[in-house]
Amino acid sequence: MNTAEATGSPPGRAGALLRRLAANTYDALLLFALWVVAAAPLAIAFAIAHDAQSPLLQDILRAYLPLVGLVYFSRAWLKTGQTLGMRAWGLAVRVPHGRLGLGRALLRYVLALLWWVSLIEGLTLSFRGHYLPATVLLALFGSAYFWIFLDPESQCLHDRLSGTRVLFVPRSPRARQKPQADEAQA
Repeated sequence: MNTAEATGSPPGRAGALLRRLAANTYDALLLFALWVVAAAPLAIAFAIAHDAQSPLLQDILRAYLPLVGLVYFSRAWLKTGQTLGMRAWGLAVRVPHGRLGLGRALLRYVLALLWWVSLIEGLTLSFRGHYLPATVLLALFGSAYFWIFLDPESQCLHDRLSGTRVLFVPRSPRARQKPQADEAQA
């Protein structure tokens, strides 16, 4: 899919990066809220039956919460190509030919999750004074997103590896207009 086939292209490489990071921040806030709602029943059940600080609960949540994220992202990408954050910032996931399939959505999610885990773990290690491994992990995260500046189509590394593209999708002027009430019916 070339830029002419797309509904729009990101406004420059820096704009593409800023839009993606803004959409990611929006989606991260929504995902955190989903995680709280999804984890609450488990935490309550463990508080009643066991210890709320149980290592078993921690292990269950480490496996369960990424699955909640997978459902959120893959459902949005498969249905409309946009998460709520992407919709707010005028971005959409597309594939060159046909529709985005579950396998490609799963691959994209896992790759993007790896980059974000490297950011979180890198920051955690740096706060603990382990600067060398923190630098490696932060460089891994940075390489995934700063790939935009090297890629001819301004795509992140996880898009390139999963065969997806994130496109700028400007809202149409008609979508911005407020619906007018039919005066004949009033």
